[in-house]
Amino acid sequence: MIISQEFTLSAPRERVWEFFLDIPRSSACMAGVEDVTQVDEKTYTGRIQVKVGPLRATFGVTVELSEVQPPERLVLQVQGNDRATGSLVRAFVSASLHPQGEQTVVRYQMELSIRGALGRFGGTVIQDVARKMTEQFVECVERSLATPAGADGR
Repeated sequence: MIISQEFTLSAPRERVWEFFLDIPRSSACMAGVEDVTQVDEKTYTGRIQVKVGPLRATFGVTVELSEVQPPERLVLQVQGNDRATGSLVRAFVSASLHPQGEQTVVRYQMELSIRGALGRFGGTVIQDVARKMTEQFVECVERSLATPAGADGR
């Protein structure tokens, strides 16, 4: 399944780029993400809790930054599993940042594969969950970008 979205942030591209690559700060804006640990220069582990339909799952995930082209493009690969539901997730995510005056347009595309109990839900349900998670992420990023680094306690 392919999920594509676009959103605009009220900050210049270089500032948005710096925020995205500050993994502890940017991951704090992702709903359900916790216990993010840096493994090496390009690899992080953590957990993400999601609710799809009536099911809740907590995935142990590994995220690898596979392509970093400052301040224009970021590509990452995500894989994880949830033992409780027997679900596996793999995602290939590419994001591009486009300057628009003092704002930044972010376009991303995610190739998502879900197997197991969560994989039984249709694309419409998964797309709706992704849209809601993106809306929450954008709201948090806007608040964070309006606050100088370190001033928000992170």
